[in-house]
Amino acid sequence: MHKTTLFTLAVIAIAGAAEGRLGGAPPGQSVPPGIAALAPSPPAGPPPDPAAVARGAALYDTTLNCAACHGVTGRGGPGNAPDVTKSALAMQPDDGRALAAFLRVGRVEKGMPAVPTLTAAQAADLSAKLRSLGFAAAQTAGAQRGGGRGARPGLPSALAGQELSIVVGDPALGKTFFNGPIGQCSSCHSVVDGQPSSAANLAHIATKYPEPKTLQNTMLLNRGDGWSPRTGKDVTATITYQDGRTLKGYLSSVSDFKVVIRDDNGTETVMPRVDGEPRVALTDRLQHHLDLLPKYSDNDIHNLTAYLVTLK
Repeated sequence: MHKTTLFTLAVIAIAGAAEGRLGGAPPGQSVPPGIAALAPSPPAGPPPDPAAVARGAALYDTTLNCAACHGVTGRGGPGNAPDVTKSALAMQPDDGRALAAFLRVGRVEKGMPAVPTLTAAQAADLSAKLRSLGFAAAQTAGAQRGGGRGARPGLPSALAGQELSIVVGDPALGKTFFNGPIGQCSSCHSVVDGQPSSAANLAHIATKYPEPKTLQNTMLLNRGDGWSPRTGKDVTATITYQDGRTLKGYLSSVSDFKVVIRDDNGTETVMPRVDGEPRVALTDRLQHHLDLLPKYSDNDIHNLTAYLVTLK
């Protein structure tokens, strides 16, 4: 199976965490309410203590490796990781109490395990780091709108005061890539409303993801170091015995000693392996997306994004 990345074990997919199922919570615990609420910009309350921010940066950047998924600025990254600077829960000035409650539950089905060992002090420091990112994001947005004093360093004076966008490509060229021999997107995805396709119909993808950056991150599928096939149904295993018997299911794990598959209900079946038997063939429904990652040029990404934002 292609060893690439989808979701890292970073533990703060907060802004979008209310979407989907809430499975994976330990008994007697539940995800705190309001985790999908948007935070004000700048965040409420005073700016965090710099010493706490420094301690929290070690957690965010290294120990928990949150930055690998959510970016060094917290604005999101590969795999459509949420923008934590917009999360009301992440921006709460409560010394990390709501954040800790959320992280101790986790979102296993989203590839984000619980962190039951997180201490109150660590949660407070991590909260300080996240809130510092929220204040920085607000300052950057203000500089982009107003220019002049406090403008973002390195922004050309000709662009001061303008709303900047990542949509800088050619939608016609993006459509060509979408339908062409490298992208081959149209072989699985239809862009015609109501037309069946083997993968998601993208007729209204720009309405579903109105923010171009989020749409682009969704397109650039990636997988983090902590990704596991048991977090989704992307990888199917076909198991073949020497007598011709076959079994098929979603892959949970495979090694030289056993293979574990599960059905649609999540029920797992464990089968021992000896000397490579039974044989296991893996099929990843997202393999083409993964194979495209080293092939994309910058222009391909810009053009494809420009095309996708037209699909409303």
